[in-house]
Amino acid sequence: MLDINALFTEAKHYHAKLVNIRKEMLMLHEKTSKLKKRALKLQQKRQKEELEREQQREKEFEREKQLTAKPAKRM
Repeated sequence: MLDINALFTEAKHYHAKLVNIRKEMLMLHEKTSKLKKRALKLQQKRQKEELEREQQREKEFEREKQLTAKPAKRM
């Protein structure tokens, strides 16, 4: 009878450990999902900012090109 009680006690102990591990895994999964989502947003924001900077550089280049002195055509 003592062996059976010891086995049940041990089984309860390991079951509790498994439940705790499962909770921790779920929590870690949620955290990693949130971090991945945040990283994706940051990456998209940086790409958007880089695209805007490149477009601004192109606009400035075109403006400078238009403002450069051009020799007058002689007839």
